[in-house]
Amino acid sequence: MTLLSDRRSWIGFGGAGLLLALYPPLIGRIGGDFWITLAFQIFLWVTLAVSWNFFSGYSGYASFGHGAFFGVGMYATAALLVRTNLPFLATLPLAGLAAAALAWLVGMVVFRLPQFRDELFSLLTLAMTFIVATIVNNVDWLDGGGGVFLRQAEGIGGWGDNNVALYYLSLVIALSCVYLAYAIYHSRWGQALFAIRDDEDVADGLGVPTIRYKVGTFALSAFFAGVIGAPQALFLGYLETATVFAVTTPLLALMMAILGGASVWYGPIIGAVIITLLRQLLTAGETAVLNQMAIGMVFILSILFIPQGIGGIIQERRRRG
Repeated sequence: MTLLSDRRSWIGFGGAGLLLALYPPLIGRIGGDFWITLAFQIFLWVTLAVSWNFFSGYSGYASFGHGAFFGVGMYATAALLVRTNLPFLATLPLAGLAAAALAWLVGMVVFRLPQFRDELFSLLTLAMTFIVATIVNNVDWLDGGGGVFLRQAEGIGGWGDNNVALYYLSLVIALSCVYLAYAIYHSRWGQALFAIRDDEDVADGLGVPTIRYKVGTFALSAFFAGVIGAPQALFLGYLETATVFAVTTPLLALMMAILGGASVWYGPIIGAVIITLLRQLLTAGETAVLNQMAIGMVFILSILFIPQGIGGIIQERRRRG
């Protein structure tokens, strides 16, 4: 990908990273841990939405298995922290690799069978989530049905405050994921995925190695879902399968991508920020259920009136301008 050496993109992402790195010392003095924790949640959902989109949005294969990969990452970290003496930072790549391995295995089987396209692929990935949750729930060294308490990982990355440490970790993961989505979008890799989305049979006929691109991107998408699961596991401190593998996770990632615009690389970022803030504002208090319905209505209205998403509108205006 030639964009990895693009100076302007490096400057842009580096500048964004530098500004966000200054957030904790500035905001921490004003608002305390609340704003740092909120930013951590935004980075988490940006990672999930963007990683979902650079496979599903670019290729057209709508996956409902992102929650499974996220959960695998969380439980991989939990198992390593509880069962071994590995430091927390060492669990991050292992959590990502565990999720990527699952996606690679599924992809190597499913993408070789042409009947598993469109709705059947979506249903299969949804079923995969329930299968993985059942396995985790019945394996003692993972969960065993009783949930898992995580030991406190002290001094993450040299910070005494775990909230600040988790902020910086999630920032690095989110920026890496976003830059990868940007690079894929502007590369031959992205062109291959878009060709698959437009007409996979034609792409095959033109010599595009569709299986290789689908399996590789699916595994890479799962890797980031697994990696971001590691700090989330530590943040929660207690894991149970019903919560970790909730179907709302992939649905929210999909909602964020569509609201922001799945057709552009930065669309899921917009959607993730908006929906995370709405959830924070609307899902607290006695009217939490009604407010969740309000978030659903926002999503429905966005599909009806801005089907291309906010990012799609921005891109269209740029072209006209």
